[in-house]
Amino acid sequence: MSAMKVAFATLGCKVNQDETVGIRQLFADAGYEIVDFKDLADVYIVNTCTVTNLGSKKSRQLLRQARRRNPRGLVVAAGCYPQAAAGELADMAEVDLIVGNSHKAELVELVQSALADKERRIVVGDLDAFQDLPVAAGTSRHRATLKIQEGCQRYCTYCIVPKARGPLRSMPLDTVVERGKDLVRAGFREIVLTGINLTSYGKEDPGLPDLADVINALAPAVGSARIRISSVEPTDFSPRLIEAFRRHANVCNDFHIPLQSGSNPVLQRMGRCYSAEDFLALTDQLKQLFPNPSFSTDVIVGFPGESEADFEATKELIKRVGFSRLHVFRYSPRPGTPAAGFEEQIPPAVKAMRSNELIALGQRLAENYARTLLGGTERLLVEEPSPLVNGYAGYGDRYVRIHCTGELVPGQIVDVRITGNKDGELLAVQV
Repeated sequence: MSAMKVAFATLGCKVNQDETVGIRQLFADAGYEIVDFKDLADVYIVNTCTVTNLGSKKSRQLLRQARRRNPRGLVVAAGCYPQAAAGELADMAEVDLIVGNSHKAELVELVQSALADKERRIVVGDLDAFQDLPVAAGTSRHRATLKIQEGCQRYCTYCIVPKARGPLRSMPLDTVVERGKDLVRAGFREIVLTGINLTSYGKEDPGLPDLADVINALAPAVGSARIRISSVEPTDFSPRLIEAFRRHANVCNDFHIPLQSGSNPVLQRMGRCYSAEDFLALTDQLKQLFPNPSFSTDVIVGFPGESEADFEATKELIKRVGFSRLHVFRYSPRPGTPAAGFEEQIPPAVKAMRSNELIALGQRLAENYARTLLGGTERLLVEEPSPLVNGYAGYGDRYVRIHCTGELVPGQIVDVRITGNKDGELLAVQV
């Protein structure tokens, strides 16, 4: 008898993408054959997003596509959309099984039960436990993502995530260290720590370790393997956390710090607990403490009431920081959030124009930052053959893509000298 075939589609954030990799592994371990979502499968699982109306709409579209591909297959909606609005999905005749974030780790058992009894089910519970899934290796055999934190308690006015992901929960520190050691033993050379709100690690209980404790315990435990922190809220750069970054040579000087807006009035309406001046002071401090650090950020354009002056303030702050990577999002009202009811909603055409302008600015800044690395040395994680040079490509500590000539071995971390750049990517030779 041939194995059951299961197909996956994923929408939304990096954590969602990583969790899908873990869920795929659970199904592979259970004997399922993993196939492309466009192929005929017995089971289709859509790991949904609901952070915006567009995310919910795309989730519904994928679920309907799955039903059309196999009218007799099992169609599963999983993740944030079921957790936040299971009732909306319950109205969809195309969906057989609705599973919230509360039960992602049990998806294999839930699918097997649904296949056996053919009953339609909604499985959504309280988010009171850390959902422990297999570690995500992603597209690289040398870089792994380790999720160590769940939930958010910030309640920004535009965001449904606290409802979809629940309260703060953290992986125990000793488990984090053991998982890190396991990844190194498996051959991974870089570990990316992630979470829904990573710098809230341990904050569910005043007596628990915090992210600085994680870095101080994990960095020496993984030896020469690199550690990269996926995101740090601007209000969470404590002196202890900064010192933890500085203390360990294998922790990357690459900082993703969500900005969202460079306008103080907009930040206040968003419920963000910092000012534009605070953000600039932080990045200026980090530039003084670390050698040519890289900064990336998230920006929302078209938030209700965002004037042209507000948008110009955002552009000026972005230029002042000199981000190496810019992730631009158009504001989308999400029912159930305060901002959805705010006055002065911005027309879609204006959002599009501002978004395109920031994307173009981000590309220029990426090229500018790449030029600042010319002539210097970087620690390159060798990953795959380069399409640009006779050699290999990968990422340096500062998360700029590097193409290096020479006889290199994937999985190595080597010192390279930067000799040139092309469209924001770097050319190098081994030192």
